[in-house]
Amino acid sequence: MQRISPRWRQGAITVTVLALVGYLALSVMADGDRLMESVAVIGWGRLALVLMLSLANYALRFWRWQLYLGWLGHAVPAWRSLLVYLSGFALTVSPGKAGEAVRCLYLRRDDVPYSTGLAMMFVERLLDLIAILVLASFILLARQDLAWAVGFFALCVALGLAVLHHRRTPDLLVALGSRLGARAANAGAWLSTTLMHARALLRWGRLVPALAIAIVSWGAEGVGVWLLASAFPASPDLVFSIGVYGLAILAGAAAVFLPAGLGGTEAAMTGLLLAAGLSLPEAVAVTLICRLATLWFAVGLGAVALLWLEYRGDDGEDLGKDRSAELHPGEASQ
Repeated sequence: MQRISPRWRQGAITVTVLALVGYLALSVMADGDRLMESVAVIGWGRLALVLMLSLANYALRFWRWQLYLGWLGHAVPAWRSLLVYLSGFALTVSPGKAGEAVRCLYLRRDDVPYSTGLAMMFVERLLDLIAILVLASFILLARQDLAWAVGFFALCVALGLAVLHHRRTPDLLVALGSRLGARAANAGAWLSTTLMHARALLRWGRLVPALAIAIVSWGAEGVGVWLLASAFPASPDLVFSIGVYGLAILAGAAAVFLPAGLGGTEAAMTGLLLAAGLSLPEAVAVTLICRLATLWFAVGLGAVALLWLEYRGDDGEDLGKDRSAELHPGEASQ
């Protein structure tokens, strides 16, 4: 694989960040009046508290990221690792959050293989999903009719874990790839290696603390929904508000091809808040501010980190390294 020109890469990333800023600007212009009215009603103090809870969410998840690196035997300087982690947030609005894999490119500068980086992201996403399921289940205390939604996602997670832990899954990936040609064989071997790294992070001694971090971190943003809704007389209680946040995120996750669940999350959150007793303007206000203080706040921090890595980091000559060298080191050295 030909190495990526740093100048070309910087240009592509700059254009991507500008496109994100433009998208956000158009969104704010479209709902600007309603957004400012929402802030005025809810109050700047509550908004500041919700932003602090979002920062707590990012800090806890970064701590887990550092644990993953350490467990897999990699040492990345904390400041640089933080920038790498935040850089993924810039591309959260890509379909299925696939753009967050940009972290793996930057980790290559610190000799972390692509397969390791992707395994970390896979396990992170899996545990986040389980944590959100736990939070979404809070809503069942008040709305048992929504049990089917939580049950459906729980079933999907259970099936995924069963496939992941099956002892023959890595061999099946290699065998399937070998039947489809040389490139598919390399891809199958690479996926098999990634899966083995993921399993190393899912041992019980590592799974339990990592999952606890996920529940607490995402729960902090659920508390943010309660703080916003508490500005209105008919606000739901804390437990229900956390459940609203969890179920809304699940609804967005179901719309996997929509950027960051845009539309699905907002519709679900607004509907659930309406069911809790808020009026339509109140529910829309809480939803708008919540997404601004969680999703778009993260995108903004990620954009800054991404540009910092490109323009203030090293030259990144390893970003174009052929990933096949990870699978066939002997061939790469010849």
